[in-house]
Amino acid sequence: MESLKLKNLVFVALIGACAAFGTGCYAEVQAEPTAAYGYQPQYYDGYVVYYDEGGRPYYYNGGSVVWVSPSSPYYNGYVTHYRAYGPAYARWHASYGVRYRTYRRR
Repeated sequence: MESLKLKNLVFVALIGACAAFGTGCYAEVQAEPTAAYGYQPQYYDGYVVYYDEGGRPYYYNGGSVVWVSPSSPYYNGYVTHYRAYGPAYARWHASYGVRYRTYRRR
């Protein structure tokens, strides 16, 4: 009986250790952002571009919000993209956007 309890304890510990390694791997290997709802994500220096309620573009770098400068040669293109796809972006962001805050295209 003691042997069975010890085996169960070892099994539970092994499962717990494997689960910890499994969740750590997800953060390192992240799939390409998904196009959905008629929206294809845009990129700035490899980072997924997001938009605030007014359509101003930003991205996440190391967990911090970085605004795309209006002086950037890409700024007007992002704003135009948002104006054309704003409703589709809103649906995409609600369903998928949060997943890609740490994504950077190499």
